[in-house]
Amino acid sequence: MCDVDECIRFDATTGVRSTLSDAGDATDMADGTNDAMKTPVTIVTGFLGAGKTTLVNHILRGQHGLQIAVIENEFGAVSIDDALVSENIKEKEDIISMDNGCVCCTVRGDLVRALLTLKDRKKKFDAVIIETTGLADPAPVAFTFFINPEIAEHYRIDSILCLADAKHVAMHMEEEKPDGAVNEAVQQVAFADRILLNKIDLVSEEEILDLEKTLKSVNASADVIKTTNSVVDLNVVLGVNSFSLEKTLETDPSFLDENKENVHNLTGVSSVGIAVEGELDFAAMNEFMMNLLQANATNMYRSKGVLCFEGQGDAKFVFQGVHEQINFGPAATTWAEGEPRVNRMVFIGRNLDRKALEAGFRGCLAKTT
Repeated sequence: MCDVDECIRFDATTGVRSTLSDAGDATDMADGTNDAMKTPVTIVTGFLGAGKTTLVNHILRGQHGLQIAVIENEFGAVSIDDALVSENIKEKEDIISMDNGCVCCTVRGDLVRALLTLKDRKKKFDAVIIETTGLADPAPVAFTFFINPEIAEHYRIDSILCLADAKHVAMHMEEEKPDGAVNEAVQQVAFADRILLNKIDLVSEEEILDLEKTLKSVNASADVIKTTNSVVDLNVVLGVNSFSLEKTLETDPSFLDENKENVHNLTGVSSVGIAVEGELDFAAMNEFMMNLLQANATNMYRSKGVLCFEGQGDAKFVFQGVHEQINFGPAATTWAEGEPRVNRMVFIGRNLDRKALEAGFRGCLAKTT
């Protein structure tokens, strides 16, 4: 188990430190600071539900003895991922939450402040991991490390990892966007130096071969690593020093142009977060979610929650949904003594009916006699 001492959650990103790689050969940067002295940052991207948080938890549980800081970004006001990551963090106060926005646009200033906060801590970290929201364009996130002098002096990008959901990535990459707007799924693949083709257990071998061709057609230079449940050899994702500014400029020649306008159009995409205290009726919740996902399989990108059920004692449950695919089971931790039993649910998708979702979820509360 790694010695995890910091999780900064702000709906978006994370990174790793220089002792992980062969930084001894690094040359001095323009700011005069040797790369070997900088904290390396791993940016974890991938569309909603690709397995980013599962990967972060896999890293945190790894036998590497590293001091790791995590920056998390979620799209919406009700946070779920910080609760899931905090199960592998030693102290709750090590989580800094930044909600209600996408790190590549509305909360980018929060990313800078989070990184500077880490820099000023007495404790020094071996790694920083930035987990972006599934709707983030990674280009502006990476650009932050070059445009801000203080960030550039203390941090370097170690790698940009993209998790691609084998079941749904092709559909998202083919989605038509308004004129000039970024297709986030395509950008995430294009800017990665390593692509984790995840959930391969959900598709056939023939589909995997087709997906590899599709991914390579967008990004021929990135390694494609096939995974299930985001389980991967940590040596291929930490301390790999695989980020290349030269390759990034080939993908986007205007990457370092601070006057460039990025059109990140999320028209119709919203996040509905609901928090309800009490115990849920399992049968009612099961019926609600089954009907909801069957009727909205395409538009419901992501659903996730931390739940409390009647008759289950202190057991805490985690719900994860990607389109119509769901995963449900007990959390790694239980409800603590005196902890309010607050059910938190987040839905992310297009043209969501907030009132209907809130009414449906609240209707799952167990009836008191």
